[in-house]
Amino acid sequence: MIQRKIFGFGVLALFFLMPQFIMAQKGEKIQTIVIDAGHGGKDCGALGKRSMEKTINLAVALKLGNYIKENLPDVNVIYTRQEDVFVELSERAAIANRNNADVFISIHCNSTEGFTTVSGAETYVMGESKNEANLKVAKMENAAILLEDNTDAYDNFDPNSTEAYILFSLSQSLYQKQSLQLADKVQKQFDTKADRHDRGVQQAGFLVLWKTSMPSILVELGFINNEKEEQFLASEKGQKLMALSLYQAFAEFKQEYEADNQLANNPPEVSKPKDQPKAPKEQATEKPKEEKPAVAQGESGEKDIYFSVQFAAVKKKVSLKDPTFKKIKKVSMYRSKNMYCYISGRFSTVAQAEARKAELSTLGYADAFIVAFINGERVSVKQAEAELKKKK
Repeated sequence: MIQRKIFGFGVLALFFLMPQFIMAQKGEKIQTIVIDAGHGGKDCGALGKRSMEKTINLAVALKLGNYIKENLPDVNVIYTRQEDVFVELSERAAIANRNNADVFISIHCNSTEGFTTVSGAETYVMGESKNEANLKVAKMENAAILLEDNTDAYDNFDPNSTEAYILFSLSQSLYQKQSLQLADKVQKQFDTKADRHDRGVQQAGFLVLWKTSMPSILVELGFINNEKEEQFLASEKGQKLMALSLYQAFAEFKQEYEADNQLANNPPEVSKPKDQPKAPKEQATEKPKEEKPAVAQGESGEKDIYFSVQFAAVKKKVSLKDPTFKKIKKVSMYRSKNMYCYISGRFSTVAQAEARKAELSTLGYADAFIVAFINGERVSVKQAEAELKKKK
């Protein structure tokens, strides 16, 4: 193993390790899946008596891809590797993001110290490690970066430092809910189709899931240091059953995801009840009151000009009450073409907006930028500033 020093860092530095807010434009259908066979090449992963994790991961990944190609021809299947080669953790996520993937599945095998009778499959989503066991799994999988030539992509993250994993309690993906839904389906299939002990859906800080901009899960197929489980996972039958379980879970998730989107975009019409009583004539003669356009400040008729900070844009609407926005002040949303854009604050000067932008940067939204509005319409910052000068 290559020996390199990975520097530790303080709590303030942790903020800069947070992933940028999801900016991918997800569509109404699941069209692309990226399948990640964990480890590979010089990184063998966990070792059993007769097999290596990297070999089992790849075999199951390729079988899963074939099942999808055969049964769901409308889905584009992309692999992070199709042979025994080393792929950096940051590049695995980058492959998914470059291809605007709709789902990311990373396949691994679990292990403990020495040989064990512990068995079963579990599925992880990005989140805070709830216990020491989850933290150990994350440390084991993240240790792959020690084999990489540099750690610039991870801001000197130390995979062996418990303190470093504080950052993952601050990192919340817009796709966490969907990731949990997919993970739950995977576990049910592992239990019913592959007859694996169900170790449940877990959360932990996996670097390979950190920067993915789509529903993402990491599966642990079983314990390679359990002799009986290793025999199953290394067998053709076992690999087919695990791949088939993953396929079935993905197919169900795809079907529900697309049905929900179709319903959201085409809600059923509510028919008016027949024989609806007519309003009395005396009520109908009253003219409705005209609403005056709202203005934030100044006298009636003045242009409503303000600045804000945009930190996210997604295709599928997210509730302003979503936990993702918990740490962000005064969040609101506006539509831009087919995108839902999320902004923070309402300011009368660019300087005030710059201060909010700096706050958002410390929360991990490094790409946040200032936007301007006149009477509710998005305009350039220069245009808004010019209009403000006219008012003076």
